[in-house]
Amino acid sequence: MATNYRLDTIRQKTRGKKVLDVGCVDHRSSNEQGEAWLHKVIREQAAELVGLDFEADEVDKLNARGYNIVHGDAEVKDLGQCFEVIVAGELIEHLENPGRFLRNMRKHLVPGGEIILTTPNPFYPKRLMEILGGGKALVNPQHVSWFCPDTLKTMMLRTGFVDIEITPFNNSQRLRSAVEAMTRFRPWFATNLLACARNPG
Repeated sequence: MATNYRLDTIRQKTRGKKVLDVGCVDHRSSNEQGEAWLHKVIREQAAELVGLDFEADEVDKLNARGYNIVHGDAEVKDLGQCFEVIVAGELIEHLENPGRFLRNMRKHLVPGGEIILTTPNPFYPKRLMEILGGGKALVNPQHVSWFCPDTLKTMMLRTGFVDIEITPFNNSQRLRSAVEAMTRFRPWFATNLLACARNPG
């Protein structure tokens, strides 16, 4: 997959829709300046956009610049409205209770609405090289879980989603040619996973 697969897919699926972007701050409000900031990409496509994030100070800074972002815990926050599409980019691996998060997101989707989430793939070959070189994989200190295609699909099935599609994709410029060659042979070697699933109602 091309390295823009994530953004291209999210652009297509959010165009003209009422969208909730969960974890939209992406740690710092200064990310707004970047061309690939996901919330800005969605804002250019969506008919209506609400953000949700746990970083209260950063939420306040972005709202002062004209954004519509709610401060809260995505596992339990009740926004009092439903959306056609929910996006959660590189978020689920940060959450203590991913099942509770997915159930809460289902409550915020209209019948037939879609959730799109992305997450790092634990089988990316760089992890193996880290283990061979240093004895262990280098884990982001803010991450508390890994999902492979099968465990992610099972988690989404258990929380009530249907029509689940998990697509491995590459999100690395540094090792792009090597990783893309490997993923043509075995897609499970991709850097990241993109999951799309539907709320049955």
